[in-house]
Amino acid sequence: MGTTRASLPVLAMTMALGVGFGVLGTMLAGGDARQCRQADGPVLEARVEELEAELARRLAAFASPVVSVPAAAPRDGLGRYADARGPYGFPDRPDANRPDADQLLKDLLTLAWNDRRSFPEKLDDFLAEHPGRDGIAIASKGVFDLGDNRDVLPDGALESLYLEQQDPALKRVLAQVASMRGDNSLIELHIAQAAAGLRSNAPAERQQALVELSRTRHVAAADLAAPLLRDPDTGVVLDALLALRATGNQRHVRLVERLLDHPDASVSWLAMDVVTDLQMLSDQARTRIADNELAAELPPLPLPPAAGSSRCGPAAG
Repeated sequence: MGTTRASLPVLAMTMALGVGFGVLGTMLAGGDARQCRQADGPVLEARVEELEAELARRLAAFASPVVSVPAAAPRDGLGRYADARGPYGFPDRPDANRPDADQLLKDLLTLAWNDRRSFPEKLDDFLAEHPGRDGIAIASKGVFDLGDNRDVLPDGALESLYLEQQDPALKRVLAQVASMRGDNSLIELHIAQAAAGLRSNAPAERQQALVELSRTRHVAAADLAAPLLRDPDTGVVLDALLALRATGNQRHVRLVERLLDHPDASVSWLAMDVVTDLQMLSDQARTRIADNELAAELPPLPLPPAAGSSRCGPAAG
């Protein structure tokens, strides 16, 4: 008999793991003694630890029969998924110049007795001092951590911050925290704005809009993404399916089932996967953001600074 549709992703996963273990094995067996004599020994050790952690993560992820690349992962110009990762899919190695995210987050969330600033004021000052991607990630984590604390971050402050901010990732997190609290007005506004690209004539722009909708994890995004299941571009259809999996619920199952007999095997296989996921959700799921789903969509925090020590002994001779 030929290879079944369900076995295709298993083969792909096996190949990916084989490549990963091959890289790690080469570094550990063939290069350790040589590299430990070099000046960048500590950096090499940190890199090996990252590879070990990444391979362990992939093993855990591949244990699930419905695993796939998250729809929310941003992609580069070649369509590859990337967040804080290097060119080979592994996290960038720690950089001594990276900020200490834990300490910065602690400082942001600590309201000292001799500091009269409110949290929104501290957040504005923090972003002025840290305007890049790392600052946005730390600010987003701070907002998420205060999701249940209306004393420090009142509902009105959430709305004001959303209207004042320019970064779309931070705006999304602010809107999602408001939804966690029961107010969907901001997330619905954010989804309507993110969906503008769905009307583009360029497939790549439609795909990017679908990725942004996936990050919201709210059912209003699924309702806007569903019509693109009929898009003439296969890549757009695949991203629409991923968006439905990330934001839809049981009432979207019948829309996805229409693709189970799609002539493109990648579409029909993913449709089967999405149907399985959505059937486990009620028709009220994702009508407000769940904290665990928002946690999965937070911008990635910067890696810690490089360690200053190594297990490698001093170079001989």
